[in-house]
Amino acid sequence: MNPPNAPEQWPIYNCHIHTFTKQHTPNQFIKWVLSDADKGRINWWMMPVYLLAVIAYLGVLILLAKATIFLSARADLLSLFGYSFLLLLQAVLVIPIVLLVVILIVVVAILLRQNGTVRSKLLFELLVHINPASNDIFERTARFLKISEQPMQQDVFRQVESQYPNEEAVKTVFVVLPMDMGFMDLGKLDTPIEDQHDELLKLSKSPGRHIIPFYAADPRHPDIVERVRSNLARDKFQGIKIYPNLGYKPDDEKLMEIYKLCIAGDFPVVTHCSPGGIWKYGLSRKERRANSEPLNYKRILDTPGYQTLKLNLAHFGGAEEWKKHLSGRSEEGEEKAWVKTIYEMITSGHYPNLYTDISYTAFTPKVAGLYIDLVDYLKVLLSHPLLRKRVLFGSDYYMVERESVSEKEVSILLRSRLGEDLYKQIAYTNPREFLNIEVPAPTTVVKKKRSTRKSLLGDPLRSGAQGALTQFPNTK
Repeated sequence: MNPPNAPEQWPIYNCHIHTFTKQHTPNQFIKWVLSDADKGRINWWMMPVYLLAVIAYLGVLILLAKATIFLSARADLLSLFGYSFLLLLQAVLVIPIVLLVVILIVVVAILLRQNGTVRSKLLFELLVHINPASNDIFERTARFLKISEQPMQQDVFRQVESQYPNEEAVKTVFVVLPMDMGFMDLGKLDTPIEDQHDELLKLSKSPGRHIIPFYAADPRHPDIVERVRSNLARDKFQGIKIYPNLGYKPDDEKLMEIYKLCIAGDFPVVTHCSPGGIWKYGLSRKERRANSEPLNYKRILDTPGYQTLKLNLAHFGGAEEWKKHLSGRSEEGEEKAWVKTIYEMITSGHYPNLYTDISYTAFTPKVAGLYIDLVDYLKVLLSHPLLRKRVLFGSDYYMVERESVSEKEVSILLRSRLGEDLYKQIAYTNPREFLNIEVPAPTTVVKKKRSTRKSLLGDPLRSGAQGALTQFPNTK
């Protein structure tokens, strides 16, 4: 029991993190990295443009060299000044080429090294030191790549675990969402999704870990319904993760069957609901938006028998859609910002189990083009009594490692700016209800029986569903 006047203690629930590693990505993933975001693939038509730009660049250097030689042969004062200026201009234009050549030579030398671990470390160090500025894009990219290069999911998990409370009285529980990238049309996976799931389940059962594992359900697996049926259980996977940007609709026939299983067992579903993220190679921005838009889920929830599906529209539409809505400068006939659509769906009161989370979106609080930051807007949104009960705390680790602020910094910023009551609502109360860990106290005689039922999923801090987990004092 807490001493008198001591602050209330309760565990934090981070409802959206990832622990997959590079071995869970397809072996041609570099093609996705080089893709044009609008087309969803490498834009080969732009290659001639890039080639012409390089030819023009080299042509300018040649012309400058000839002009410099010409002026060097003249002895007048004007030619002397012109010669000095052209020489300086050449030096400035040549520097990028010299740096590029040096970097390529170093990269090739690193890649020729036999030891994979040494090779990776050297590449990371190179990225960090390309630009001496602290926390620049190269350093953040290196940090992200270094995490993805971890050999096991437990190594990734240690990175995020260290940024949250992990004391005897105050713990953090993490919902880990796997990624099934086997249908991205980018080659084979070094480690298939089945192995990723097995490794995650083993990690969740290890002593001292506070993990709630979800199961990645891609309807393109012929037997996905049976896979889900055999893996959704209190001592296995405790929810479903889908990712329509990878090339399927959320109302796919097999997914509709899976939703029925989730409704019957009161298992939650998390879906990617943002235009950003990764995508199936070749899927255009327009196609990706069509797959992931929130109105897809309105149609699902409006289907007879599906209204009570426990569903989390992750990312609350995404920072891009928040900026679109906050700028107030939408074009006539333009699609409504997704954050507005999700807000209206939840506050309508028609969908009793519809949630959203702030992963990545609120973890990039400062957006170019906006005077306020996204935490300001989140606090305003949470003033609505219905929405306040349906927003979940989540970070999207380790995707947010590409940003300039750390996971720990944003988590503390949210807690400070929202205040203790709102933060507890989204980081403790709402997640426990979404995860079916805690049923709210009964308000009527009719609900009294429901309040005494045991959670199907169990409390990871009490039930031992994830292994030898301890009970903490004063968590209510």
